[in-house]
Amino acid sequence: MKNNRYGIIANDDLCNYFSASVKSGSLSHAYILLGDNGTGKRTLARLVAAALNCEQKNGDGIIPCAECSSCKKILSDNSADVITVRREADKVHLGVDPIRFIRDDVFYQPNDGDYKVYIIEDAHTMTAQAQNALLLTLEEPPQYVVFLLLCENTETILETIKSRAPILRMKTPKKEEAIEYLKQNHPSAKTYINNSPEEFDQIYIASKGSIGRVLELISSSGKKQILQSRELTTKLIGALAHNTLSRDFGEIFADFSQKRDERERIIAQLLEIEAAARDLIVLKKSDCPAMLFFTDISYAEELSYCFSAARLTGIIKSSETARIALLKNANIKLTLTEFLSSLI
Repeated sequence: MKNNRYGIIANDDLCNYFSASVKSGSLSHAYILLGDNGTGKRTLARLVAAALNCEQKNGDGIIPCAECSSCKKILSDNSADVITVRREADKVHLGVDPIRFIRDDVFYQPNDGDYKVYIIEDAHTMTAQAQNALLLTLEEPPQYVVFLLLCENTETILETIKSRAPILRMKTPKKEEAIEYLKQNHPSAKTYINNSPEEFDQIYIASKGSIGRVLELISSSGKKQILQSRELTTKLIGALAHNTLSRDFGEIFADFSQKRDERERIIAQLLEIEAAARDLIVLKKSDCPAMLFFTDISYAEELSYCFSAARLTGIIKSSETARIALLKNANIKLTLTEFLSSLI
């Protein structure tokens, strides 16, 4: 597959696997593509659909060829044989109705190509009812049907679905690979990297190496929110390291409380605090750890000396307790007060 051309990097193995499977006719009827938002799941799914219907798939060339009429239709999102199902923008879960549509639609043969491909986005948000409806189709699908379930995690996916759909994990590129790709293919990103390297480092680590997420943040107002969130985490960890939380309590509490869409954003903030604490624990045990939050390892090492492993574990547990309470719809201000007070 011409993966680099379409922005899929660090996943040559997956691309080669799908190409070989299509050419040999050994592709499974369903796959789970697992990876964080922005890692290329949607792009890869579209490439697989194009390869399955490529007019050159029986030849010796690379597929999809991107030149035949079938490839052009699919890659431009104009093929009736590639059906994308996604949850509604204002919904938390993907309900049963779109899956019932699939269950009926699979019995109509492809319009143009050899295969109909169903791409189910955010499949990890499917309700149990939706998953059970899909399972009925996965058990005995028509020969011309392939399902691609795009997931950010598989914890909520039924074991009966996982047993019928191999899980293929999307890899994130190394930072050097990501920077090279961004500089070569996205002029605005190149300018940002060159002009604001330290800020880019923060955006990159917050994006967990996801190229799509990096590009989204660079060009949106979300960048400011990410930087503010990281500043708050750094401020809190610094206050704990230097025993100044009692003095800075009001300021830090106010920073937490200023978040829009408070509950969701505070939960994300708590996850970030946990990542920072985990970094400091790992630094105590490893010389070359992979960081989840810190971009400056020297600074993180200095902070790690201020904490015991037990203290850092306690910070994580307090944060987890607050997150669980917020997920259960606990009062936001009371939960924040209890969380911060437990750290003093």
